[in-house]
Amino acid sequence: MPEIHNIKLGITNCYLIKENDKLMLIDAGIDGKEKRFEKRLHALGYNLNDIDILIITHVHFDHAGIAAWLKERSRLKIIVHKNEAHILSRGLTPIPAGTNFFGKILNILGNIFNFLFRVKATEADIVADKLMPLKELGFSASIIPTPGHTEGSVSVLFDSGECFVGDCCISMFNKKDVFPPFANNATELLKSWKILLDSEAKSFYPGHGKVISPMVLEQSYRKNKNRF
Repeated sequence: MPEIHNIKLGITNCYLIKENDKLMLIDAGIDGKEKRFEKRLHALGYNLNDIDILIITHVHFDHAGIAAWLKERSRLKIIVHKNEAHILSRGLTPIPAGTNFFGKILNILGNIFNFLFRVKATEADIVADKLMPLKELGFSASIIPTPGHTEGSVSVLFDSGECFVGDCCISMFNKKDVFPPFANNATELLKSWKILLDSEAKSFYPGHGKVISPMVLEQSYRKNKNRF
């Protein structure tokens, strides 16, 4: 069973996961949180060079913020979906469409002031496409494409049932309905939810908010499946 540590950078949950003497980091928070990250890492007994891989669930400013900094100062390999590798290499952070009133307002403002949400460009070392087992990298887990929030969103599912979902679902605003306020393709997002619900996942670790149970995700799926 993996050892999981939530290193919160800004509003984003970044998960440091140890398994088989290997370290995985899922998401890289927002820019400007480098010192906080390193301090928390040291408090856990690790250094930057102990991290083997960084999986970016999707290339947004609050999930890829310190990715370039980490790559410059360590030996880690960055993994991202093929549909977003070019976004990372250009330092872009497109704002998805809003799925509710709040999200639609923030989408408009985010696109007007998009220059504020750029990240430092960097290159992916490994590009995921389809289901990607991570056994060769030392982890009993797989990367699962879960598009919807963005075209290249991915989740990471461990064989023991822990599933790290980025912004595929969010429990920060409403613990009973975890549909995110942003999604470029809500129909695809619901299909991704169905994939997660049909998987062996026992708990879902979101990029924002607390851990989500399969029961809550199932209830949210039933509530939203006819909205779009």
